[in-house]
Amino acid sequence: MRGFLRAVSDQVKLALAIRSLLPPRPEDMQARADARETRFRNLLQYANENSPYYRKQFQGIDLKTCAITDLPTLTKSEMMANLDDIFTDRALRRADLERFMSDPANIGAYYKQNYAVCHTSGSQGQPAIIVQDKPAILTTFAAQFARGKPLSRRFLPHLQRLFKPARFSIITQKPGFYPSSTFFNYFPERARRFLKLQRLSVFDPPEVLVEKLNSFQPNFITGYTSALETITRELKAGRLKLRGDLEQMTNISEPLPEAIAQRVEKAFGVHITNIYSMAECMALTCGCQATHGSHLNDELAILEVVDSDNQPVPNGTPGSKVLLTNLYNMAQPIIRYEIDDIVTISPERCECGSLLPLVKAVEGRSKDQFWVDVNGEIRDLPYYVFLLALHTETNLAEHQFLQTGVNKFVLRAAPLSGRTLSAEKLRQLIQQSVTSEGFADVIHFDIEIVDRIAPEESGKIRRAKNIFGPPPSREQPAAVNES
Repeated sequence: MRGFLRAVSDQVKLALAIRSLLPPRPEDMQARADARETRFRNLLQYANENSPYYRKQFQGIDLKTCAITDLPTLTKSEMMANLDDIFTDRALRRADLERFMSDPANIGAYYKQNYAVCHTSGSQGQPAIIVQDKPAILTTFAAQFARGKPLSRRFLPHLQRLFKPARFSIITQKPGFYPSSTFFNYFPERARRFLKLQRLSVFDPPEVLVEKLNSFQPNFITGYTSALETITRELKAGRLKLRGDLEQMTNISEPLPEAIAQRVEKAFGVHITNIYSMAECMALTCGCQATHGSHLNDELAILEVVDSDNQPVPNGTPGSKVLLTNLYNMAQPIIRYEIDDIVTISPERCECGSLLPLVKAVEGRSKDQFWVDVNGEIRDLPYYVFLLALHTETNLAEHQFLQTGVNKFVLRAAPLSGRTLSAEKLRQLIQQSVTSEGFADVIHFDIEIVDRIAPEESGKIRRAKNIFGPPPSREQPAAVNES
């Protein structure tokens, strides 16, 4: 009986959260603004009372009346150096969390029965550990259910999903503690009756993806840009055969160049939504149903688009970085957190009619396209085949992968201040990763340990950079705006 009551309670909580996050109407706007202000003040007060780090940072600031610009910023290196004191649960410790994540058996399990744990990929430098409590995970799912695809405010039209669950294919990395996997690892049990999930890997050969997708016949496909490009090629070649039940595709984790979006949409005949989020705030945006921008869930997060001096830039102007404040995760407060993405907020209301702000463009996390020659066959090589190897190396401050020739790559790695890196250990980690993906005798790489990796003229460091060029048998890929 206790388990039944808990299940009913969880389902009611999810339903109420979804209802509260349905797309706003004009008459909702003042109430939403008030709710956002309340969330912001509650976050500051809770962090001040429960986090030794923020208590020190907030000294001399009136948290009841201050503007957000009165608060200090937080860098990733500062967060990781002070992680134990940032946590509001004083029983949380970085060392314990690292041990928890070192065991693959813990994937999808809640730490101490209450916390979802993940680490960032380090695509912008040092990996970071992010902890979210169950209410934060619930909010993330509720935002996507409520705004990921238009929902009627009427309940009856959605009852059909009880009898015919939607089929949802996700093409990401293999299950692990990285953000996009973590999101699906904790998929609410009570929502599984509405959806059937198919987990696919970007490292699966195209023929494997085709076989599994043909068998599953998804209504929705979510994946990285590179994965969506792969299945588009298979569709055009006639090997991927969908029966017309596909309703929507969603891009995550990688930039979505307009030329690629149009090519994929033309092939599949459905719209691609584009979600801009990160481990530090998985509910930051939801993809627009009419454009390839993302709508900011501004009652759940504050996104300040700023220049290099942390001064706000006007809407319509690309910033040098963003400052993120997560308003719903109380376990690990993220307040004015610096992220080196070049973001442009639209100065105009979106053509779809949404009242939510539109993130029109995101640059700065782009990767150069890597490729390999496997017995004369040219294959795209996802940057993640290398990134996976670095997730457990927490002494790493900066890294950069270079493609220097046919099947030749270089890792440039810089240690955290006062720490050291072992070139041999890094070599072993990468070799294990490429071997597990079937490239043991294909990829050749060198390791360079350096003091720092200098940014380019833009002030950004490109983590993946092809300095050799595209394969001779393929046209130059569509250009991607990069910082």
